Amino acid sequence: MSIDDVTAARIGDDWLRAAVAPAGAFGRRYDETAPAYGPGDEGRASEEIAECVALAQQLAPAALDRLRGALRAVPEPTPIVVRARAGDVLGDVDFYELARFAGTLDELARLWNDAGGTHERTPTRVERLRSLLAPGRDGDGFYLADAFGSGLRAARAELLRAENDLELQRRSIAERVRETLGVVPPGDEFVVMRDLHPDPLPPELRLVRETPAYRVVTFELQTDARDGGFARVAAAEEAARRELSSRIAAEHDDVIAATRALGALDHVLARAAFVQRWGGCVPEFASAIAFEDGILAPLAEQLAARGRRYTPLTLELPGVAVLTGPNMGGKSAALATTGFLCACAALGIPPPARAARLPLLERIVWLGGDDSARQTRLLSSYADEVVRARDVLATASARCLILVDEFARTTGPREGRALLIALLEALRSRGAFALAATHFDGVAEAAKVTHLRIAGLSVATFAALDARDLDAALDAINAAMDYRIVAAEAPDSASDALALAELLGFDRTVVARARALYERPADEPPARG
Repeated sequence: MSIDDVTAARIGDDWLRAAVAPAGAFGRRYDETAPAYGPGDEGRASEEIAECVALAQQLAPAALDRLRGALRAVPEPTPIVVRARAGDVLGDVDFYELARFAGTLDELARLWNDAGGTHERTPTRVERLRSLLAPGRDGDGFYLADAFGSGLRAARAELLRAENDLELQRRSIAERVRETLGVVPPGDEFVVMRDLHPDPLPPELRLVRETPAYRVVTFELQTDARDGGFARVAAAEEAARRELSSRIAAEHDDVIAATRALGALDHVLARAAFVQRWGGCVPEFASAIAFEDGILAPLAEQLAARGRRYTPLTLELPGVAVLTGPNMGGKSAALATTGFLCACAALGIPPPARAARLPLLERIVWLGGDDSARQTRLLSSYADEVVRARDVLATASARCLILVDEFARTTGPREGRALLIALLEALRSRGAFALAATHFDGVAEAAKVTHLRIAGLSVATFAALDARDLDAALDAINAAMDYRIVAAEAPDSASDALALAELLGFDRTVVARARALYERPADEPPARG
């Protein structure tokens, strides 16, 4: 499904993708390769959405959080196994990370079982890799154990004997020094004062440097056996690492498959968490758009942060419809909600609604409103809208949803109204879904499309408010506004604009004069003063 930047910002598509972002790198990688669902994908989309809803109901929120936290903590094994498959010899840090990867999968599976997760989604384990590295697990670390190489044990035993022999040499020399010089050496290297210990020095000592007052000496040790032992151990360890790397390379496909399964699990758990936060339903996929108690989650979140209530919307859009109603009545929000719920379905996200009938669309487009961010310096607001409308019409089809917000409002009202009517007629002829919010009168009737309206203000007057207290005015509007979308039985005769102006602190005498002018019959001459 295609959504351009303007539309994404208007319907909250960017917010939505962030809200269902997976917890870990595997899930993010999975999302990058998972295209949105489109026409023909209804079966797969329904299955994914149903699973998300079921998991949201099945898993306790705390358990879901723990699972997502565990997914976030899984280390990345892919570069390591890719290097092993290319023939690189891995290091102990690589083995440690792979062992940790296997261990975290075991822990994730345990958390999943404790949470009561379904058998089908039980996190994949890499049991052969875990068993392969098990001899080297040392608490939270890793050690290249003797079991990893046939010659390791013998080489290390030989080195240990050489080191023991060297220690015996060291003790013997120390005893000889104590007997001949009366000095207890603090280490292999020490200082001998000339006035206390003139020449000759014991043959077991080697001169390092000297001054007129002292000499620095060190034990003369035979280290060939020990040095040879180190070389043989290093060679045996290199052979063991090479062999272990080769065996790990054979696990490449299973490890990659496990990371993909983790990505898919992370993907679906992110959506289940979304459902726990916002609710969601399994939509019926149909050639119609209808929903009950739909929630535009980005707006609901903003209102909740400001302590204001959000009213879910119910809408039925069989094809093309016009939406009218008062300013601040939620027309733009109704458009955005429609696009938001359709975007949810296309992304395999349960739409936050009590019930929904939705199509899988090829394209969602927002047309009109304040698109100043995309206007060119050479075009006026109206010209920019016309260019965008031209492009919309060129590709409009039965699998498109066009959301039209106050189109042509910046030009003359007669011409703007006529152009909007013609646009809606063209969209209807192309079989597109379209919802157009407007203040122009009689558009739906002229275009022969469905006419819907926001119910509007439920009271005619408001208690006196301090004109400077905008928050109080907004609260009063919110309390008095009926945001329901209802069928319009006749063309709108009012938009509550004057009542809103008064409530928002506009000069009452000016509002009264405007009301008098508005209510004056069209054939009545103006009063002369």
